[in-house]
Amino acid sequence: MLRIGVTGSAGSGKSLVCEGFRRIGLVTLDCDEIARQVVEPGRTAYNQVVKAFGAKIVAPDRTLDRPALRRMIVSTKGGREKLESILHPIIISETVRLMDEAVYSKQKSCAVEVPLLFELGMENLFNVVVVVTASDNTLVDRIACRDGVDRKSAQKLLAIQMPQSEKVKKADYVIENRGEPEAVFKSVAVLYRKLVNQRLTKK
Repeated sequence: MLRIGVTGSAGSGKSLVCEGFRRIGLVTLDCDEIARQVVEPGRTAYNQVVKAFGAKIVAPDRTLDRPALRRMIVSTKGGREKLESILHPIIISETVRLMDEAVYSKQKSCAVEVPLLFELGMENLFNVVVVVTASDNTLVDRIACRDGVDRKSAQKLLAIQMPQSEKVKKADYVIENRGEPEAVFKSVAVLYRKLVNQRLTKK
């Protein structure tokens, strides 16, 4: 089975590339969605987070009160590191489980959107890592539009992430997103054909 990790800076178009893979027939997963699922009430990560940070981060409906959790992380020394030490191993484990247990009825391949792929050292989970890129100005514009913030705030968000240039150096393949979905889908299709041919050649 071919496992493809898709990453890139905020606003680059990771979801668009994964949509391209989905259209071809690949199973697609989203690590952000997995991260939300593992902290649903009653699950292991939820219980560990509540134990670590206390009942103040639990909303009336028993879900995590995310704003309260964010405030506690900011105000507590080592809070972010503690949260990440709980969540990251569980997210990685769940991602592997979902890849292993997915039903591959069309293509024997899986594409997973992983915003922090390099930061979490998840490269080894995948046969191929694809980095999605866009110009810095485009990234800022997209983040500002997506999050409803000004360009300065969007630039600050980008500044705390791994530079796009570093991600490109670590990539097996790069797909540039210039804002034309059909062009991105075409690039994805071309790349997938190349990957399949390479694997067949190796066999």
